[in-house]
Amino acid sequence: MMDFLEFYNLKEYPFSTSIDDRFYFNSAQHSEALLRLKYAVDTMKGLAVVVGDVGTGKTTLARRMLNELDEEKYEAALLIVLHTSVTTDWLMRKIAMQIGIKDVGKTKLEILGQLLRRLRALHKLGLKTVVLIDEVQMLRSKEIMEELRGLLNMEIDEGKLMTLVLFGLP
Repeated sequence: MMDFLEFYNLKEYPFSTSIDDRFYFNSAQHSEALLRLKYAVDTMKGLAVVVGDVGTGKTTLARRMLNELDEEKYEAALLIVLHTSVTTDWLMRKIAMQIGIKDVGKTKLEILGQLLRRLRALHKLGLKTVVLIDEVQMLRSKEIMEELRGLLNMEIDEGKLMTLVLFGLP
């Protein structure tokens, strides 16, 4: 009996349920979105939002962007929200860990202080901090949105100390 791969002369199984950046197709919409997101990051705008229906390539775009951000210029991280019960504490701790804070504080106040110090240190090193958050529609609490707004208030004369790029459903 002939195998699917052999029959179609394929090297690997198509249509995987997991995202594989190797199969990114640089459509006109994706190319423009990537260009706009990079502009938002480079000009330290603080916030960029990508909204699209299921299957439009938001997660693929997020991973592509992460891969294209040069490690010598950016401190970048991608967080994927897996469920609606995410708390502000979890999110803040995750962001702190992702941008290189080793011993994350116990209280929100400690974590905010650590984040501010780390963001300033990264800026002094000439790095722009970018946190991409995918499946952001799962973040349903007003409290979490207030925390994100608070993070965006961390700034210097040239602009925001961190750019948040949110990917989610309409």
